[in-house]
Amino acid sequence: MILGIDVGNTNIVASIINEQGVIDEERYETVRDCKYSYHEEHLRKLVKDKTINGVIISSVVPEFNKQIEEVTINILGITPVFVSSKLKTGIHIKYDYPEKLGADLITVAVGALSRYQGPIIVVDIGTATTFSVISENNEYLGGMIAPGPYTSIKALASMTSQLPEIEVEVTDKVIGTNTIDCMKIGTITAHTVMIDGMIDKVMKVLNNTNINIIATGGEAKDIINMCTHKIILDKNLIPYGLYEIYKKNSG
Repeated sequence: MILGIDVGNTNIVASIINEQGVIDEERYETVRDCKYSYHEEHLRKLVKDKTINGVIISSVVPEFNKQIEEVTINILGITPVFVSSKLKTGIHIKYDYPEKLGADLITVAVGALSRYQGPIIVVDIGTATTFSVISENNEYLGGMIAPGPYTSIKALASMTSQLPEIEVEVTDKVIGTNTIDCMKIGTITAHTVMIDGMIDKVMKVLNNTNINIIATGGEAKDIINMCTHKIILDKNLIPYGLYEIYKKNSG
């Protein structure tokens, strides 16, 4: 078993993973000014009484990397592997600057290819909504980055005088008759239209409509239920990707 840690902008998800998948997990909030003890408390609880053979981390919050590395060394005696384009991943990154591709995007791409046949579009809906386009030849062709639904809501509330911060909730309405519904339509419903529209554009560019579309991320389920495209929900793409990358680099 290995410990895979996904350090995101909103949450940190630590998973115990083996060949069968996720055995156990601990999810906790990404607190920007937290101390070493914050990570230690959560990770120690997760790994208690478990035999861990390796640690791999996908992080988009570099300021946490040293703290979490020290925790895994101190409680497990294991120096973690950090996901980057320099590792063996099994994918060919066609990004202009491969070293600039986020660890989360590398990991979801590897996770998707371990479970689905290319070509694939992965839509990761969280703080940001990211699209990863992967060819049938295991090439990471590129993607798109957009504000996630909750990020859009927070931006509206923080940059206007009279709009409140609301919950991420779907609505069947298309024409709102009050401020709250109008905001839900303009952020959540519009988000689904954006996703469908981007998928259409990618299919047109690739001249291919036979593409597996996979969604992951904390906000994915309700959002994709409103999309017109057939989208598979797979919330464990990151853990699967972490496990595959670890295997490829563990000798």
